[in-house]
Amino acid sequence: MDYTDYMNNWQTGYSNFMNNPVSAMQPMMNAVSSMMGSPATTAPAPPHHHHHHRHGCGCHEHDDCACSCCIRCADVIEYARCGEERRIPLSFDNDTRRERDVTLQLGNFATESGLDLGWKAAVTPAAFKLAPCGETTVVLSVAVDCGKLGTTTTGPDGQRIPGPIDGCKVAYATLRAEGCSVRPLVIAVAVLPDFCGAHRTCCSCGCCHCNCN
Repeated sequence: MDYTDYMNNWQTGYSNFMNNPVSAMQPMMNAVSSMMGSPATTAPAPPHHHHHHRHGCGCHEHDDCACSCCIRCADVIEYARCGEERRIPLSFDNDTRRERDVTLQLGNFATESGLDLGWKAAVTPAAFKLAPCGETTVVLSVAVDCGKLGTTTTGPDGQRIPGPIDGCKVAYATLRAEGCSVRPLVIAVAVLPDFCGAHRTCCSCGCCHCNCN
């Protein structure tokens, strides 16, 4: 583009702005409106169907409240079922050029109200050397026991047997890393009832709105 073309384009733009400033400014207004009006990025959907990770924790009529998990201030979120043992890998990066001796300390899993659930949990390895500019992955293993989360029944031998939970229950634990310049990590395990995301099968094609293939 030479100087003559530049001046012609400038004069055309200036003329358009003076004759119809609203139209001339519309592309910029659309861009700003799109930027300000876009919804916030949401967290990735959990690996099951029909339940949500929601911060507001209010239950709307169109939601299945029992399968909606209210999770607060967690760095790591793992979804599980009663009786499962979950393995949660965690990676630590060293962005410096000196070796670090790291020791991990895992707290007890408890509900938001402070109820200690007595879950068996451990992190392996609990101590390691983090190489300069290196990375180490550890595994947090936790056995999900719903004995204190749901109802209990009495078995034939008189022992108390944990029953099913009636809604999503969330347990939290704190993982501290001594020797690593990072604040304590909050681990959340959201325990879902068995019926959440269950695969449904019709026994017959009747009048109960069951989709039979």
